[in-house]
Amino acid sequence: MDIMTEKMAGETTGKTGLDRLWGLIRRHPWLSLAALVATQTAFALQSRALWFSDEVRYADAYAGLLRGRWLVLSLNGVAYPDKPPLYFWFLRLLDALPGISDPAVFFLGAALSGLFILYATLVWARVLGLRDEAGILAGLLLLTTVFFAGLLHYSRMDLLFAALIIASQAAFCLAFTPGKENRRTRLNTLALVLAGLATLTKGPLGLLFPVLTTLLYLAWRGRTREFFRRSMLPGLAALIVLVFSWIAAAYFVEGPGFLHKIFYEQIFQRATKTFHHAEPFYFYLVAFPPCWLPWTFALFALPVRRLFDGAFWRGLWAGRTVSSPLGDAKAWLWFSFLSGLGLLSLLSGKVVVYILPQLAPLALLLSLALLDDAAPRPWQRLWTASGLLFLGLAIVTTQLERFLPVQMSLPGTWAVAGGFAACGAGLLGLRRQNPRRVLTALALLSALWVQPAAQVLSPELDALMSPKPQADMLKAYADKGYLPVAHDIYQGIYSYYLGGVVRETAGFNILDQLVADQDVVLAIKKKHWEKWDTRPKNLTIVLEQWLAGQPYYVIVSRKDGSPPPEQNLPPSP
Repeated sequence: MDIMTEKMAGETTGKTGLDRLWGLIRRHPWLSLAALVATQTAFALQSRALWFSDEVRYADAYAGLLRGRWLVLSLNGVAYPDKPPLYFWFLRLLDALPGISDPAVFFLGAALSGLFILYATLVWARVLGLRDEAGILAGLLLLTTVFFAGLLHYSRMDLLFAALIIASQAAFCLAFTPGKENRRTRLNTLALVLAGLATLTKGPLGLLFPVLTTLLYLAWRGRTREFFRRSMLPGLAALIVLVFSWIAAAYFVEGPGFLHKIFYEQIFQRATKTFHHAEPFYFYLVAFPPCWLPWTFALFALPVRRLFDGAFWRGLWAGRTVSSPLGDAKAWLWFSFLSGLGLLSLLSGKVVVYILPQLAPLALLLSLALLDDAAPRPWQRLWTASGLLFLGLAIVTTQLERFLPVQMSLPGTWAVAGGFAACGAGLLGLRRQNPRRVLTALALLSALWVQPAAQVLSPELDALMSPKPQADMLKAYADKGYLPVAHDIYQGIYSYYLGGVVRETAGFNILDQLVADQDVVLAIKKKHWEKWDTRPKNLTIVLEQWLAGQPYYVIVSRKDGSPPPEQNLPPSP
């Protein structure tokens, strides 16, 4: 429905509240998207503890930054080569705001980074010359994706990483738009600087994603040579200065061994034969559809049969060099989505959150389909399937306690289920309405499940997801002179809440020596405890916690063999 048609329909049937709200969002997209993010994240910045494993590790790295390790991060007192420092510098800026402290700064960083993705997507839509509604609808699609809404409440740098990648891609798109040749040098420089910032946020994929997309698009249009012209040189110089200035500084601070860990262990090994998160090549083909829910059900309304028609592919190939504004935009978006997914699938290490940069182009493509009045689709199928999904989530949520590994109550489940049910009922009730009304309503209704999940349900899950109870016990005994030790556990997960360094061991021989020579408070997985054949008889289990899929013990040992003192802890988070 175009603007004139919508206006005529409004004069005939009268505008609804959703129409007026959509008009407000369309007139003020920047403020509106910020307000919608706030509806999902406000009042939830300090509601829960930090969870295993990345949240607590990144928090300890940030604590090290506050102690002066701002150039090369540290984790549990040693240099941390896994991540560059830019995201942590961003958190430090937020920390300077009045009334902001940890852990609120970590969740504020996640919320703002998610907003930056929406803004970058909006800019990308405008750069591609799409209707102004397309970028807004894409933002609403992202906000109402269960995966994206959840990540707004999870502290890690992937949201900011994705936002910078999308912004870099938008700059490249504008640089290679016909008629923009006189601005190409400046735009290429902007694109490569943004890619450099993404690299300093999480690594070289921040550069590979936008460059690969741009090269594939230009090759498809028969314009590959344009990428390798002099207009790229200033941007390349800026990229080298930006990234390698930090690498050089890290070299002088930590020495060549640190660079070996970055380039060989963190980049080369993770790409070719990872020591962590190894998955088969088809991992993202399985993982992506659930992450795109509820909009995966768009397949029910789209002409998927064309993919099995040879004439479709022959026509696509024959028209690859025929340029048009809409055709160019779709080509950019498809290459961005498919090349990114393909690149990720080639890497040895795979994690679901890595697909975040692919959500934006897919959201823009779906928004174009929703706005395509020349080829209307049976979108009621999408709204119906999505509504049924939310109703199904409501039913499952009410039974969530049955699926827990330990017996405990979850008082927030019914509130979250009610929010899911409201989303499902809203989608079913509006299934025959135009997409603007449906997505506006769903964006508002989503807060009804997100807020109770963040403020009520998530804090209850701290007992299963946060290492804070163990760290509190370690700290309590460390204050009495015991040596805090963690055996064969993910590096640095206790350091933040303990407020200091934890001795970490991998072999039982070292652990045997520590227990024999000192008073020790030890965190150990139950499975390792049972395999510890040489453990002394005088060890006392003072805490058992089920954490992130398996049980852990906190053990106390005195070198003289006497029983340890009892310890009263503050309430669990």
